[in-house]
Amino acid sequence: MSEKLLIVDDSKATRDSIRKTLKDVFSDFIEADNGLSAIRLFTEERPGFIITGVEMPKMDGYKLVSTIRGLEGGGDVPVVMFSGKKPTLKGKLDGLNIGASDYLFKPFDNEELVARVKCLLRVRKSIEGLLERNALLEKLAVTDTLTGLYNRRYFFDAAKEQMALGLRHSFRIACLLIDIDHFKKINDTWGHQAGDDVLRNVGRLLLAKKRDGELMARFGGEEFIICLFNTDQKSAVQAAHRFRNALKTHDFTSRHHPPLHITVSIGLAIYPQDGILTIDELISAADMAMYRSKKEGRDRVSCPASPVSKDVRQPAGAPRPKDIADPLKLP
Repeated sequence: MSEKLLIVDDSKATRDSIRKTLKDVFSDFIEADNGLSAIRLFTEERPGFIITGVEMPKMDGYKLVSTIRGLEGGGDVPVVMFSGKKPTLKGKLDGLNIGASDYLFKPFDNEELVARVKCLLRVRKSIEGLLERNALLEKLAVTDTLTGLYNRRYFFDAAKEQMALGLRHSFRIACLLIDIDHFKKINDTWGHQAGDDVLRNVGRLLLAKKRDGELMARFGGEEFIICLFNTDQKSAVQAAHRFRNALKTHDFTSRHHPPLHITVSIGLAIYPQDGILTIDELISAADMAMYRSKKEGRDRVSCPASPVSKDVRQPAGAPRPKDIADPLKLP
């Protein structure tokens, strides 16, 4: 947050005194001689701290503070109010109840003003740190730390909501389950660090090829899952080959292993179809289709075996990448 201080009071002498007192605390100062001008300056300059008098023409300090608290970005800005009238408990409580962070009476001691301002700045910094930590924890709770994709937990929560919408509005949902072919050989040949490199790069590449309306996550181990919402089978097949081709043509070379290319087997299932009513059933159908791809030679996209489903290779007429013989080239 900006370390810019907004000083509001109709007395120039008072504003000068506050600015001089706090010159070692703030790097920048803006001033207003009434509440209306202060609101305009707040929206234009976005100060990180406000000190305002209570008794002012056009708009008093109480109205100013209540207005600031209702503006975008004004809810958390520290505000110190001060009054030149005889100190009363009611006046102080009125200021604190409308949102003031602190309330002083003139003549106030300069050292006390500095101490109170620094205290509020420390509180603000602590709150900002707490919010950042909470945001990080929320992100970690839904993110796979190795690949940077969403984790299995988040995927299920988000996909269940979309399934409910699909049921209500009668739109189709496609599920792609992607498994890296011969992944165990990578770990066995070059070690788990090499395997982690591959998983990390697969996650990055899938994310780079992701389009709007696609929910993507690491499902576990060397498996990744993608849901496409409000789609049809033709579009889903094209998307599956988009991901398969991108992974097949990518060079996964790293410092932990020699030149390496991979292929993936993809299972595709569509909701709604017979026997699929929930996200678990949709994933189960995609899983069966993925194992069909494995069984029939890998490096392909398959649908569940059924009267209305068949193996779905590269669509006719679609561009194909240059085939890579013996993709893993393992001993």
